[in-house]
Amino acid sequence: MNGQKRHWIAYSVMGVAVVAVSFAAILIKMTSAPAPVTAAYRMWMTVLLLSPFALRGIGPAWRALTGRDKIILGSSGAALAVHFIFWINSLFYTSVASATLLLALQPIFALLGAHILFRERVKYSVWLFALIAVFGTALIGWRDIRLGGTAAYGDLLAVIGTVAVTAYMLAGQRVRQVLSAMHYSFLVYVVAGVVLTLYSVAHGYSLYEYPASDWRVFILLALIPTILGHTLFNTLLKYLPASTIAMSIVGEPIGATALAYVIFGDAIPRLWYLGAALVVLGIVLFMRAAHRSHADRQVVRGVKPGFIE
Repeated sequence: MNGQKRHWIAYSVMGVAVVAVSFAAILIKMTSAPAPVTAAYRMWMTVLLLSPFALRGIGPAWRALTGRDKIILGSSGAALAVHFIFWINSLFYTSVASATLLLALQPIFALLGAHILFRERVKYSVWLFALIAVFGTALIGWRDIRLGGTAAYGDLLAVIGTVAVTAYMLAGQRVRQVLSAMHYSFLVYVVAGVVLTLYSVAHGYSLYEYPASDWRVFILLALIPTILGHTLFNTLLKYLPASTIAMSIVGEPIGATALAYVIFGDAIPRLWYLGAALVVLGIVLFMRAAHRSHADRQVVRGVKPGFIE
């Protein structure tokens, strides 16, 4: 398989994952369970579904990890749990449109993290495009502040959740070099499930008394946005930089907002469209510039452009 074909396959898979994660906010809005309980069952249902495939060879894979790798893996799972706690909670204070669009700040946080942790060099034009996206999110935040304290509080929760999921991706980029996608996903979901369950119990949330409709949502959250979303993203972490994968999340707010409009009849004010347009513009330009920069580095190292490492 040539490099160009691998390039398009990877981005096609990423497209499927973006569509899948767009359903997360819609499904969460349909539950009555607290955010950490919803997230915990989402993780445990996913672990159960992946078990027949993930348990094969997991012992040797675990023993092959260094102590540092295990710490990073644990940190990745904990960061994912923190993301779910804050971001799912945000959906009960602000709109699906705002919560998912603020999640699109992932690439900017990923860029900052990669620059600080991995010393990745970034062109000034990339930072400029990132600032355009940030300005767009500021417009959305200003609109929510005018709506009232709860909407602004929901936006803040969404931003904290976005920082956490970026940390999860950056940590995963390191561990995915030594673990298969299946083993990495399984282990990180177990860690997140444990953290979320302990958090739920510590805060006195019930783990059992929920209607059948909630249990159906837990299963759908495991199948669609987690297995077809997060797990595919985890697979791609070995082949694409975390910042590039994070950039793809720009598609989630568009899909989630459209679904919320159709299913819930959520109204979308004009200022949101302006902010969304700036976010999308900034992130698309950011993605193109970052991809060119990545391709340039491959040429310097003697790798053909388009080949995904």
